[in-house]
Amino acid sequence: MLGGALVFLGWLLWRTWHGLTPFIIGVVLAFVLMPLVDGLNRFLPRALAILLVYILLIGAGAAFVLYLLPIIVEQSKNLINNMPSYANETQNWLNQTFKEVQQSLPKDFQQPFTDSINNFSTNAVNFVRDAIIGSATGLIGWLFGTIGFLVGIFIIPFWLFFVLKDKARGMRTFYNLIHPRLREDVYRLLRIVADDLNSYIRGQLFVAASVGVLVTIGLLIISFDASTAIFLGFIAGLFEVLPIVGPILGAIPSVVVALFTGGFGNVDLALKVVLVFMIIQQIEGNLLIPKIAGDSTKLHPAVVMLVIIMGSEVAGLPGAIVAVPFTALARDLYIYLYQRLVLGASPLEAESKVPSRADDIALEKKRQLQRQLRRSAAQANVPAPEIIHPSTPAEQEEEPVDDEEEPGPPKKKEPEEISIGQYLDAS
Repeated sequence: MLGGALVFLGWLLWRTWHGLTPFIIGVVLAFVLMPLVDGLNRFLPRALAILLVYILLIGAGAAFVLYLLPIIVEQSKNLINNMPSYANETQNWLNQTFKEVQQSLPKDFQQPFTDSINNFSTNAVNFVRDAIIGSATGLIGWLFGTIGFLVGIFIIPFWLFFVLKDKARGMRTFYNLIHPRLREDVYRLLRIVADDLNSYIRGQLFVAASVGVLVTIGLLIISFDASTAIFLGFIAGLFEVLPIVGPILGAIPSVVVALFTGGFGNVDLALKVVLVFMIIQQIEGNLLIPKIAGDSTKLHPAVVMLVIIMGSEVAGLPGAIVAVPFTALARDLYIYLYQRLVLGASPLEAESKVPSRADDIALEKKRQLQRQLRRSAAQANVPAPEIIHPSTPAEQEEEPVDDEEEPGPPKKKEPEEISIGQYLDAS
């Protein structure tokens, strides 16, 4: 019965995939906005905190629609309209180059060489042109091709509001459906899922926005006009959602536009664009990712490239985008379940073996020890000893408690503190 239910659920998700696109966007927004709402909730009622976040979000969206969207639409039209001329100029350049090569060959090889090269250049240019135009129109059709998408656009703000507002209540209801002996495992599995998706989504969005701004500034410095620089920066930022290969794909439109600026063959400007992207890649690799975004997936680059290709084959562009976080999530869930079911580790120890959770679990153990020492010191009426820990100053500070803190698993070793498990058992 369970297997049949899972098969039916998978079929239902597959059939409604296009209509669920707004809700997928809503889940991404929930992961991005939840920390901001939780932070404001320390000073404001939760509904008011969500309303304030909505006002900021609407303001940012209005600025995008009024100032950036017209530029992006206009430049997209120009690029699509110029594609035939770009293709013709490229084909003429290839024909001229191959003609010079042909003249250096023996006469018996000149005509076969010319025929094969002409066919190759024509097919290659047409393939690239059709691929670019087809990808753009296909993506737009995929997004807006269903009534469910249009309905979801109007529903998603209200859906997102209730998700943000009733997080704690929803978690309590969910845990109430779980057998008490399984609650801690379910809690830690959900933490793994949330941590993997949350860190990946926020990290990639931050890097994408940063790269888009840096590309725009870099292109302005090398004399691109403002509209073109903003458009190409936006394109580069979009491609950043694809790890490893995204920066390369994001640089291609800028190089192509530079190459055709002022007529075909502007190699000097194209080389300047390549230099700009090389500098930005160094900033991204040495500052943005390791210092700010972090390597959230901890996957080897070879694995990342492989799963991106596999994801694109299965589900196109959306599959390529979600392939990396889903692969990291599958790895982490497997590690946890293997530790629990095969090696017999405790839930806490199993979670500590998960790459994305190891640092947080070490901090959690430190805080548990601090609480135990405080209680022991309070009972003995002596000052609590200070724990020496090689953590950063930010990690050594106590986290403020949210007035709607997410429910956690039962804490059998700490009866003084009321846990979600004890609360639900009593209810």
